[in-house]
Amino acid sequence: MTGRVLYNGFFRTLLGFILLAVGGFALSPLTRHARALEGKGGSRMTTIPISLISTRDALGEQLSFFLLGGLSSLASEILVLDATTAWIQRDWPRAERRWQMVTTLNPQRPNYWINAARDMAVNASSHCLNDQKLSPIDQVRLSRAYFNRGIRFLQQGIAHHPRSALLRMCLGDTYADLNRFPDFAAAAATYHDAVRLGASALYQRQEFYNLCRIRGREQEAWKLGRQLFNSPSQRVPSLLCLLFVLQHIIDVPSTEKLSPIELFGSERKARRDLTRFQHNSLRFPTVGIKEFLDSTI
Repeated sequence: MTGRVLYNGFFRTLLGFILLAVGGFALSPLTRHARALEGKGGSRMTTIPISLISTRDALGEQLSFFLLGGLSSLASEILVLDATTAWIQRDWPRAERRWQMVTTLNPQRPNYWINAARDMAVNASSHCLNDQKLSPIDQVRLSRAYFNRGIRFLQQGIAHHPRSALLRMCLGDTYADLNRFPDFAAAAATYHDAVRLGASALYQRQEFYNLCRIRGREQEAWKLGRQLFNSPSQRVPSLLCLLFVLQHIIDVPSTEKLSPIELFGSERKARRDLTRFQHNSLRFPTVGIKEFLDSTI
């Protein structure tokens, strides 16, 4: 699989640079003319995002040819190819620059924001966190920096697409990532907004899960979880186990409490599911489970 990725990445990048060469040759007179206008105070260069052009960046210089020709979509695709090459080479600063260029050129494409965020918050962050060439302090520092950069890409994407449930779902998933730097409160709020904008009701369960992980918000979690319990499609074992636990954490009125039989259908199923859940690695509370299992031996 890795060989295929490297093979495809090489030839896709090669194609991109062939396009660059052809485009640069065809548009070089136009570029020289534009530079001359710029020197005379001309206004045509103002249509090109200044932040995308750098004399220290050969690709950015070449892409100015396409921008002058109104080919921003082609320029974006070439930048995506180079971002892929940067990923293969683990050149994260270059990957970040390319994605910034791509999203600046085409902010109307949600998938660009999503891919940029994944490259930073997942790929770059994971690589830095496990890079043995770095000191332990720098591993965490750089990993968190790239993770935060991924978050910002999604936040900027949402600013351009305020009605996008998809971008909020991706942002919620990033906040809730247990392998990096989770922010459960931000994840719960983001999932809530995603559902409000049309995301599947299944994302309400994601909101519930993250509320359960936040000390002091158990009452809020119980209220949402009890609402979800009313829908048979939401009654997965993790939801049932967490409702059982929440009843032991907060003072649920006896009239609202759900017995193990009501929750799981039978004592046997209750013991089975709670036994599996007792030592979960998902940072969920397990209050009351051991006592129940001991009492039903």
